Amino acid sequence: MRTTRTVGMLAAAVLAGGALTACSGDEADDSAGGTTITVLSSTIVESPEGEVEQEIADEFMAQNPDVTIEYIGVPSNELQPKLVAMASSGTLPDIFFNDPAFAAKSVDLGAPADLDEVLGSEFVAGFDSQGVEQASVDGTMTFAPWYGVPTGLIYRTDWFADAGLEAPGTWDEFIEAARQTTADTDGDGEIDRWGVALLGSADLSGAGRFLPVLRSFGAVELEADGEGWATGYDTPEASEAFQLYGDLVNEYEVTPVGTLSTSYPEAVNLMSSGSTAMMISGSNGIGAILAQNPDLTGKLAAVPVPHAEGHEPAANLGLGGYSISETSGQKEIAGEYLKFLLSKENQVKWSEATGRIPMRSDALDAIQAAEGDLAGFVEAIQYGYAPPQAPFYTSVQIAGTEAYQSVILGDATAEEAAAAAARATREEIERAG
Repeated sequence: MRTTRTVGMLAAAVLAGGALTACSGDEADDSAGGTTITVLSSTIVESPEGEVEQEIADEFMAQNPDVTIEYIGVPSNELQPKLVAMASSGTLPDIFFNDPAFAAKSVDLGAPADLDEVLGSEFVAGFDSQGVEQASVDGTMTFAPWYGVPTGLIYRTDWFADAGLEAPGTWDEFIEAARQTTADTDGDGEIDRWGVALLGSADLSGAGRFLPVLRSFGAVELEADGEGWATGYDTPEASEAFQLYGDLVNEYEVTPVGTLSTSYPEAVNLMSSGSTAMMISGSNGIGAILAQNPDLTGKLAAVPVPHAEGHEPAANLGLGGYSISETSGQKEIAGEYLKFLLSKENQVKWSEATGRIPMRSDALDAIQAAEGDLAGFVEAIQYGYAPPQAPFYTSVQIAGTEAYQSVILGDATAEEAAAAAARATREEIERAG
């Protein structure tokens, strides 16, 4: 199987002919000799995301010398408070980062322009339907979906081939694959290769991997219920998900020691060091593993998260994108920049460098056609869901992690743990009024 390096070759192959014409007109800042578009971004301060994003901006400015793209970098955990403050003071930039969790709030603030109007219906039609759905509020597109980090199962293709295994589609197949790839490879009587790098930490890193598992059994941690909220943590389906975590550690013994403290960085280390065969992660996990161990290039692939019989996989899309401010006097030029950022060649370039999946259909098709490491994550997009927009959702996620830890430790049965998670969630719902 080819790697995402193949996708990198595609980036050069699909370059669109001709440069964009320079933007000018009534919206240009004549006194400054051109137009400056300000962009509030969290990805610009990350690596390698920021480097690629700046390259794209530099290319746009080279093709449009009357336009300056000026980034305002803000760490992701500070972004929403910054946006609220800027919207309240009337100082929003021309373009700002947005996501499904903040989209409704941004609309309440009157911050985003209607992108169906700014970008045009023909361009909007080029987005994947899942992206459009999660980027829209009351039927209006509030931000342009730039990327997703869908949840999937990363696995070692070489180990699976050696064992005669196919990529698992169900949890029963997953368990069997984990058992067959757990081995004593040096013959000293000690297991040195494990089936699963299970993220069992009681934090948002662990929660982000467990909740798609929970949903793949047909349970939902939190969902809208009329004017309020409801939880399915104490359903039989949820108990099966909690039991799976306990069984992987205690019955099947296919996870390394230290599951309760295994968060995302530890799981990446286990995969990159050749200690484990599988891990559940977002699409950026492959890039992180290869960054630590380039020798694994061509030995990793991904499929959607396995599912219980009678149910479908589930994936948190991890969607992010850009809004254009309603108060911007330069919407047309800002829209031209977003179209450039979201062009096929730039989407593929971005995906290759970061492992984040583009949300334009033509770029998604290019990645699937390349049959690289990310193709399985593209497939997972069809099973994507948007996290509920509840102010107490973090507490709901942590309740699930505490429940699976109690099952792993043997402090509670799966049913008892499920009931505790449901009780904690309903207390949050009641407090929220």
